[in-house]
Amino acid sequence: MRAYAKTDIGKAREMNQDCYYVSDEINNMRLCILADGMGGYKGGEIASSLATTSTRDYIQERFEKIEPTTENIQNLIKEAMDYANKIVYKKSKENEELDQMGTTLEICIMYGNKVYIGHIGDSRIYRIRRNIIRRITTDHSYVETLVKDGTITREEAFYHPRKNMLIKALRMYRKYRARYYCKRISSRRYNTYVLRSVLQICYKRRKYII
Repeated sequence: MRAYAKTDIGKAREMNQDCYYVSDEINNMRLCILADGMGGYKGGEIASSLATTSTRDYIQERFEKIEPTTENIQNLIKEAMDYANKIVYKKSKENEELDQMGTTLEICIMYGNKVYIGHIGDSRIYRIRRNIIRRITTDHSYVETLVKDGTITREEAFYHPRKNMLIKALRMYRKYRARYYCKRISSRRYNTYVLRSVLQICYKRRKYII
């Protein structure tokens, strides 16, 4: 099991609000976390950093204490996201300038031949298998709801003026109101999983992936 991570500020923003963590493989388990602070609000980099570190600490302190069943691991991810939400929310109330800060959060626990994910926001997790890229998560964004109900196409979503508007993110709700997306995926040898925070578009023969 190999893992790589890289972040770049890009050309659009003055500050990199991404934060990530990749653990060593211990007892056949590896933990990967990605958070992307909400652009346009002060404190996005603080929110993403807090979400990453609090999620990391919560899972690593408890994983070896639970029986690693599917249900227990999924519950652990949900609890970690609830905990991270509380930490970010508490910090946002300590300073008026941070009141609107928030972040996406992607969690990926690889254990045995299974992958367990937690997701909130519009960062994404992809699986690459046999040169086929499949998006595993669904964006918690305004334009995603428009695409789902057929109001706009996937291509139109990329250029929509409200494409960056989230309907769910860490810190939007004080306690237990955010519904986190969590699932188990059967993994196979040579699968590649990609956690990404920045929207990308690639055209090929009139087909596109975003």
